[in-house]
Amino acid sequence: MNKSFHHFTNGHGDLEAKLQEAVAVSEKIRGQASDNWSGIWGSILHARVILNASSMIKIIEAATIQAAGSQLLDHFSVASIARTAMEAGVMALYVTDPTADADDFEMRRKVFLLHDTCHRTRMFKPGEKQNTAVKEMRGMYREKISELKSELEAMPKFSALSEETRKRILDGRDFYVGGVRGALKLIGWEKDEYEFFESYFSSYVHSMPVSFLRVEEHEIDFSTISDFQYALCGTAAYAVAGTLERTTARMRDLL
Repeated sequence: MNKSFHHFTNGHGDLEAKLQEAVAVSEKIRGQASDNWSGIWGSILHARVILNASSMIKIIEAATIQAAGSQLLDHFSVASIARTAMEAGVMALYVTDPTADADDFEMRRKVFLLHDTCHRTRMFKPGEKQNTAVKEMRGMYREKISELKSELEAMPKFSALSEETRKRILDGRDFYVGGVRGALKLIGWEKDEYEFFESYFSSYVHSMPVSFLRVEEHEIDFSTISDFQYALCGTAAYAVAGTLERTTARMRDLL
């Protein structure tokens, strides 16, 4: 048994174990009413990580159950899903932050709304010249942006932030207060660990050169699973298993 396959089987086993624990906690939460958005959003995001993990396992097993020569493993999607799961995990921990008081949460909620509205107005910009309805919609979005900015600027919690942080938020660039690094620090997620996985898996999300440049070197032929594919899937499994462990522990605390 080579190192890549051993890494894969251990990671796959760890992921399945963490997934079972996560599902058990999620089912308990589903049966309880929540009277706050923190709990509701946390539950939704935790369920999203569970679905991501389940999808990864299905993709991997669809290939591994086949005989060599017929093993079509979509490791590109495995890496993409792993990154999505980690991002959902960070957000789940952020919205369920037990140190946030009501004012903190309301400020963060407004930041979410502002970022979303800014994103939408940019998304529809190309269509406003050809469509009057789109132009009117963008006008409403811009009004909402002004409204949200005013509401944020009136909040003492927002005023206490650094000038650079406030500017990035008001420009619609950040949806975390303090950016992703600020969120990682807040939730106690090691920055170097997260950024390693995020950088590595991102190449498969965006089809960067590294995602296809070394296909021959990695002996990927889409018929028999290569050592590299086993190694990547093992790494993705460990990353998502860790995300499940973190988010499940937080959701268990909310029970």
